[in-house]
Amino acid sequence: MRRILSASVAVLFLGLTPVTGFAAPGMQKPVASGNPAITQVDGWWEQEHHDQDARQRYQKLPPKQYQRYNRLQAEQMKRDEQRRQIDAANQRSLREQHSILGFEFTIR
Repeated sequence: MRRILSASVAVLFLGLTPVTGFAAPGMQKPVASGNPAITQVDGWWEQEHHDQDARQRYQKLPPKQYQRYNRLQAEQMKRDEQRRQIDAANQRSLREQHSILGFEFTIR
């Protein structure tokens, strides 16, 4: 009886300990190739962040393009403001709907 009890305790003890030898390997290290071919292109980040170049080009615009550029910018700013107003109105409506139902309003 004593043997069975000690064997049960040993099995229980071994069953509760982690077995790391059978665990799946973690992330493998990336393999670097001997001669990678890197092609550099102007992506969206490079295209949108030519700050000095953009400033100079803006200053050199002909009057007609300069006015068109400014008009487009003003339209974008107007739409952005409208979007902020719509978002604020939607937030107020959601807050009121939640309070009508007796829930706390949480921002998602």
